[in-house]
Amino acid sequence: MRLGIAQLGSLAGDFATTADRMAAYSRRAADQGVDLLVFPMNVLSGAAGVPYVDREGFLLDLAEALSGLTEHLACPCLVPATADVDGTPTPEAMLVVDGDVRPLRLSAFLEDVVAAGEPAPARRAASSRALPEVELAGARLGIACSYDDLDDYDEYDYDVNVILYLSTYGFSMDDASSALGPALADSRFLADARATGAWICGVGSLGCYDAETFTGSSFVLAPWGEVAAQAPALEEALLVCDVDPASEGPLPHALTPEVFDRGAASWGALTLGLGQTCSQLGASDVALLADGRLGSSVLAALATDALGPTHVHALIAPDLGPVALAAARDLCRNLRVDARECPSAPGEGDPLLRADVAQAHLAALAREVGGVALSSRDKTGLALEGPRGLDAGALAPLGDVYRSDVLAFAHMRNTVSPVIPAAARMAYDVPDLPGLAACGHSSETRLEFADYVLASYVEWELPVSDIVEARGHEETVCAILARVRALSWARRAAPPALMMSSKLLDEVRSPLGLAWSDRVRPHEERLEATLAAFDREGSDEKRQAPPAQAAPAGQGGLPQDAHELLGLLRDVSLGGGLSLGGGEPGPQAGASGQDASGRHGSGPSRPGGGLWNGPFSEN
Repeated sequence: MRLGIAQLGSLAGDFATTADRMAAYSRRAADQGVDLLVFPMNVLSGAAGVPYVDREGFLLDLAEALSGLTEHLACPCLVPATADVDGTPTPEAMLVVDGDVRPLRLSAFLEDVVAAGEPAPARRAASSRALPEVELAGARLGIACSYDDLDDYDEYDYDVNVILYLSTYGFSMDDASSALGPALADSRFLADARATGAWICGVGSLGCYDAETFTGSSFVLAPWGEVAAQAPALEEALLVCDVDPASEGPLPHALTPEVFDRGAASWGALTLGLGQTCSQLGASDVALLADGRLGSSVLAALATDALGPTHVHALIAPDLGPVALAAARDLCRNLRVDARECPSAPGEGDPLLRADVAQAHLAALAREVGGVALSSRDKTGLALEGPRGLDAGALAPLGDVYRSDVLAFAHMRNTVSPVIPAAARMAYDVPDLPGLAACGHSSETRLEFADYVLASYVEWELPVSDIVEARGHEETVCAILARVRALSWARRAAPPALMMSSKLLDEVRSPLGLAWSDRVRPHEERLEATLAAFDREGSDEKRQAPPAQAAPAGQGGLPQDAHELLGLLRDVSLGGGLSLGGGEPGPQAGASGQDASGRHGSGPSRPGGGLWNGPFSEN
C-alpha cells in the first residue's frame, strides 16, 4: 500500500480555500501512485467547535464542502472533520473513494449497534465504543484519534495491521508524544507499534487553532520499531511511504530516530503559535515593554524569531535602574528591533502607578503601529504572584510556560546568538512563600521547586498528600497550593495565553466561595487504606457470622451490596481510576507507560528521580 500524508496548514472554517488546496494535494499524490491520501484532523473544521447558535450553519457549510470535495479529489482520501455532539467536539474520518463518502467511525458504531443482539466478539463486550476496521489496497486500517483509541486497538481484538493516528492534541511541553515525529524515541508510539503489531502512521495538523499549536511532524512507524518516513516540523509537506503489512523487516532505508530536543521543539511551537495568532488577529506587528528583566527579554527574542525584527516594537520602561536600563537597551540593539524610550511616569513614590502609566504608553504604541500588545507574564507568576496593576497585553505568549522554562529558554536562545544580556537573565523573581528558602541552595533551584509543585498539581493532577510524600516541605507545598486557589479569580483578568501544556491554570480554578481546601493526610486516612479497612471489616464479620444468619443491613458490619460497592471502589482505585498515595498515583498507564491526566489523557509523564520534569534538564 502506498500511503500519502498531506501535512497541510489551514484556517479553520475557510472551506473553499482549503478544499481547493486539498484537491491540489490529491493530484500530486495521484501522480505518485498513492493508494490513500490522509489529511490531518484540523484541516477543515479546526480543533475547537463553534458556539451552539452557529452550529447548524457551520455543519451545513462543512457538509457542502465535503460534498464538493468528492468531485475534485484525484485519489482515495481520508478526510477528517470535527463535529459538535452535545457540545463535545467529536472527531470523524470520511473515506472518499470514487465519489462515495463513508464516515468510518460512525459506521463502526452503527455496525456495533446492529450486531448488539448477536453473539459479540470479546472486544465488543469489553470496549465502551467500536473503532473502525477497514480493508483498502491490501491493508486493514484502523483509525485512532486519541491515546485511548490507540490503547483500545491494543487491548481489544481488532484485526488491523495499519493504524492511522489522526492526532487531536496540540503541542504540549509536558507530553513528548504530542510532538509526533521528532520525539519518537521518547514517546508512546514505539510501544504502540510493538503492542498492536501494526504500522503506526501519525498524521499531524499544522498551525495554530484556538491558541493550540500543532507542529506537523507526521511519521510512519513499522511494527518492529523502525521509522519508515517522517515529515518536517513547522512546515507543509506531502509525505509518501510504501507500507507492507506482510513485511517483518528490516526496512531497506530506515530513518534514525531523532534525539528529542524539548527546548527547541517548544521554542518552535511558540514561534509558530505567536506568528499565526497575530495573523489571525489581523496584525503583523507587536508591541512589548522592555524592562531589562528575564520575562520581557525572552518575549522580545520570541517575537523577533516569530515575526522578524522589523515587526517588533519595544517600549523601554521608564525609571529603570542603570543596570536594567542598560540591559533593556542592549537587548533591543542585539535584536535590532524598533526601540523607544518611555517618558518618565508621574506618581513618584507609587511604583504601581508608574507601572500602570507605562502600560498605558504600551497600549498607545500598539495602536500607533497597528499591532498586538504583548504581556510578559508567565505561568508561575499567574499562579503565585497575582495581578500587578494594569496589563495592556492582549496576548501572553508565555502565559502557559513556567518560569523555570522561561529561564531555560533564555540560555537556549543565547546558544544560537547571545542576544539576551547576562543581567536580564539573572533578573527574575522567586515567589515569596513560607519555607521556600529551605527548598533549594540557589534562586534557580528554589524556583524549580515551586514550579515542580505547580506542575504536580496542575498537569500531573497529584493531590497535596502525594506531592508532600514525594518531595517533603509540607509548609511550602501547602502555601503554594493555597496561593493558587486564592488567585483563581484574579487570573480571569489575565490576557489569553498560547497553550503549551496539557492543562491550563484556568482548569484548576476553585469555585468562588469554596471554604474547603485539602490537607496532607497520613497514609491510614487515604482512600486506599480506608477502603481496605472497610473490606477487612466486612470480610471478618462475614466469616464470623453463621451462613444462614449473616449480619443484616444496619446491624454490625456492611450489607452485602455496600460491601461489594466498596470492593469495587477499591479495585478501581488500585487499577488506577483514583489517585492514591505513594508518590506515583494516577490512572493506569496504557501501552506507552504514561499515566493519564491533563487535556491529552495519557500525555504527561510523572516526575522521576529528578526535581524538575519540564522540557529542559536539571542542568
